[in-house]
Amino acid sequence: MFFALIAILLSACGEHAGQDVASAGAGATWRWRAEKMEVSALTTPIVARVGRSSMIDARIAFYDSERDETKALGELTVLVRFDGNEIGRQSADLAGVGGHARAWDSVTETYSMRIPLSIDPPPGRIVVLQATFDGVDGARMTASREVRWPETAR
Repeated sequence: MFFALIAILLSACGEHAGQDVASAGAGATWRWRAEKMEVSALTTPIVARVGRSSMIDARIAFYDSERDETKALGELTVLVRFDGNEIGRQSADLAGVGGHARAWDSVTETYSMRIPLSIDPPPGRIVVLQATFDGVDGARMTASREVRWPETAR
């Protein structure tokens, strides 16, 4: 009985053994696969200090089908816009371990991307973050959030 169970488990694993998500195809079902992306409310403007430019700490969250936070595999790009003009952009390669190690924040379960800005938005004005994600399995997601620039420096 024990050996029959082991044989069944091994045959189930063998079907896609050695394949990554991309080669398994977009139809592959993985219970914790990222299905939704949001620009998190934890996103924080960082006002310029002497010798440094302003930036924004963009926090991006991915959720699985059960609405739990999860990691994602693919290319993540975040644009920052002010009055319709692009004032910052950054991309992260989340297809490999290195990208996850640099961007993943295990405390908040979000990806953190510090994006330098080309101008300092005026106090109290709105900047818009636009995130796009291209998954290795063919998934494409977009999300955006408006963030009010602080009235005073912190």
